[in-house]
Amino acid sequence: MNRFIGFSIVLLVMVSFGRAQNTRNVEAPKPPRPTYQASKKEKKGTFAFLKKKEKKQGKNEVEEFRARLSKVYKQKAKEERLADKPQYKDQSYFGHKRKPKKRPPGKQKFCKVCKIKH
Repeated sequence: MNRFIGFSIVLLVMVSFGRAQNTRNVEAPKPPRPTYQASKKEKKGTFAFLKKKEKKQGKNEVEEFRARLSKVYKQKAKEERLADKPQYKDQSYFGHKRKPKKRPPGKQKFCKVCKIKH
């Protein structure tokens, strides 16, 4: 009986050391699944039965969302129209509204807008 207990303890220790040294698992742990919050859950307090429930305004939110989207699309279209102007398209404008004059090397002036002489 005494030999059996000693043998089982030795066997148990060897198995635990063998499992502790197993570092062959090189797979990275999977990241947690993303949680999407479509709507907030209502917190129920002790006097929740006294509060009046408000009606959901789902259609109103959709209309507001569409209005914001249309504003964004209009703004992007306006920016595209402005980008087609020659002062933004042509590199010789150097960020000026009108094309800078080309002066001879002795009469060139330092420009505060583009920080070069022309």
